[in-house]
Amino acid sequence: LPCATPDPQSQVLHPAPGPSPSTLAAPISLTLPELLNLTLAGNRELQNRRLDRLVERQQLAEAEQQFDPRLTPSLGVSSSLRQDRGEANPGDGLFNQGGTEADLEGQIRLDLDWATRLGSRLTVGVDPLASQPLEFRLSQPLVRGFGSAINEAPLNQARLEEGRNQLALRRTLIDTLTTSIAGYTNLISAQTQVEIQAQALARRQRQLEILQALVAAGRRAPIDLFDTERSLADAQRRLVDAQNQLLQANNALLNLIGTDRALVFVVDPGDIDQLFLLAQERAARYQTTDLVPIALAQRPDYQQSQLQRQQLELERQLAVDQQRWQVDAIVDGNLGDGSRTELGLVARRTLNDPQLETGQVTSQVRLQQQDNTLTQQQDQIRNDVTTRQGDVAANQRAVAAAERATQNARRQLQANQEQYRLGRGNVTLFQIIAQEEDLVSAQTNELESRIAFLNSVAQLEQTVGITLDVWADQLDLSPLREDFEGRYNTTRLSVWLGPENTVNW
Repeated sequence: LPCATPDPQSQVLHPAPGPSPSTLAAPISLTLPELLNLTLAGNRELQNRRLDRLVERQQLAEAEQQFDPRLTPSLGVSSSLRQDRGEANPGDGLFNQGGTEADLEGQIRLDLDWATRLGSRLTVGVDPLASQPLEFRLSQPLVRGFGSAINEAPLNQARLEEGRNQLALRRTLIDTLTTSIAGYTNLISAQTQVEIQAQALARRQRQLEILQALVAAGRRAPIDLFDTERSLADAQRRLVDAQNQLLQANNALLNLIGTDRALVFVVDPGDIDQLFLLAQERAARYQTTDLVPIALAQRPDYQQSQLQRQQLELERQLAVDQQRWQVDAIVDGNLGDGSRTELGLVARRTLNDPQLETGQVTSQVRLQQQDNTLTQQQDQIRNDVTTRQGDVAANQRAVAAAERATQNARRQLQANQEQYRLGRGNVTLFQIIAQEEDLVSAQTNELESRIAFLNSVAQLEQTVGITLDVWADQLDLSPLREDFEGRYNTTRLSVWLGPENTVNW
């Protein structure tokens, strides 16, 4: 496990990795973009979601071919045996013993079935061995089921569903990357907490050494050692707890990237500083008035709801079409011996069928409900963005306050330690221990404030739906683009990342 060299003057969030136990591998420096790419490559949930996309793309391909002609060739050979029984011939008194005859028949047939976008349906059967080698039937709806708008509705629904599937994967990517960011900040937190506790332990060890020297010189009573030794034991226990938390944070990242290797990750201090500065820069650009329109255009869940409304609109059109009379023009006939051709016009409608009316009412109600859902989502998006933006601002102010508190606690502890060492100022050992606890608490509060700020920025970007755009330049998304950026995700995605940087998908 990484362990910092004790240094009372070092700043929080500057962990310095040290030697690891022999049971674990050597520490590996890990940046956030590296973790995000490892997550994209190895996360099991993402892998399963990509496998789902194979099925979904095949379902779309099936829908795209519904107007292609279907040819069905069939070949067959059949054999039949016929046996005649013997019988007596009254004329000559002889007996006819009969016999067995074998018949062999073959079949060669080709059937064509073709549905057009206007609703026409043509079926043709070709059997060169039959007396009528060609049979055909053509039906054309004239009222119900007529026109490309109605007949292409199932295809358009499949395309809209494909767009929703692409957005679902995009949403999964955003959520998974946000989880990775949280896991990374958790690693930073646990690693820095180890440093804080290691520094506290080193300070208390020095206090005990100084106090032992004073006791040996007769300037302090031996009883004064008890509180220091107890404080030292508490620091050792807290360091062990912090190291255990670091191990758990490391294991959480291993589970996230989908590996069973015994890897130990550490974050370099420079990477932590850079991550925090970049988060501050992005937070300074984010304004609620700008982010709400972006969220309405970028949020995958809201775009999915918009596509779902289009699907429900198509369902309503189909339900209205089912209310019409079914009037079909039919041409039926065959060519060959005794060729015939029949022309007909068939009209039919089931009277008093409540199912048709139920279908129409259901489609209208579902469409209105979806409109309500979209309105609710718009309100929720505005509220969520405002809340997340407020969290970012509040956490940023908390970081500044926590930094000042840590500096004050450190200066006060150093001053009192020096006075206690020189025997001035009536500083007691109890005060030194209490101020030591205050410094650790201040450092912990500063750490928690910084981690909360980093997480709040990531959550704001997740809420707006721009996580992929923020990290696009540092991620290898090429293996996934076909899965979440397809032909039927027609919404043009764009996000404002600053006056000089606009990303368009």
